[in-house]
Amino acid sequence: MTLSLRDVKRSLTEQTIAEKAAALFKEHGFTQVSVRQIAKAAVVSEKTVFNYFPYKELIVLAGLQPALTDFMAEIQRQIDAITDPTEVLRHFATDLAALCSANPESMAIVVAELLSVDAERLTLSGRYVPDLYGPIRTVMTLARAQGKLRQEISVEAATDFFLSSVLNIIRTFFASARVDRVTPMLNLTLEIFLHGAFLPLATD
Repeated sequence: MTLSLRDVKRSLTEQTIAEKAAALFKEHGFTQVSVRQIAKAAVVSEKTVFNYFPYKELIVLAGLQPALTDFMAEIQRQIDAITDPTEVLRHFATDLAALCSANPESMAIVVAELLSVDAERLTLSGRYVPDLYGPIRTVMTLARAQGKLRQEISVEAATDFFLSSVLNIIRTFFASARVDRVTPMLNLTLEIFLHGAFLPLATD
């Protein structure tokens, strides 16, 4: 598919706004940066910023899109290689924790947007945050096919519970300014989930 000149220009403008905003957020913090400052740095009008991003949090999601896409691409690669489901889930928790540690303020905003009850905000978030549900559901489906997921637990329930637990752990510890607890708590949550949803490993 060949993009028109207009589409290319729009994409470049959107990318410029996201990149300039990310630099400002990193230097001053999200709450200290105004849309006016972002517009000035990107050499566009405030109206243009709002045309691309109706609210400031969406700019954060756009700025993190490459990292989030790479993160989920690696998870998908493991799924395609039919990696053991428990190992894929471990990588998901570990790599997500690393992403959070590297971008604490931005990831807190990403998680808050993903847990929003506002349908419109969730739809807009989906433009920048890759699908988490689909790949994790595939992991649970693979676990079911391999006889590892308990029969009384549906694939959908396992997927919902796992993702909601992970996202809420991140939100809780960011809210209490205890980012250092995210990694150990994600690991603990994963172990509790595996113990409850997966059958124990067979021993000789």
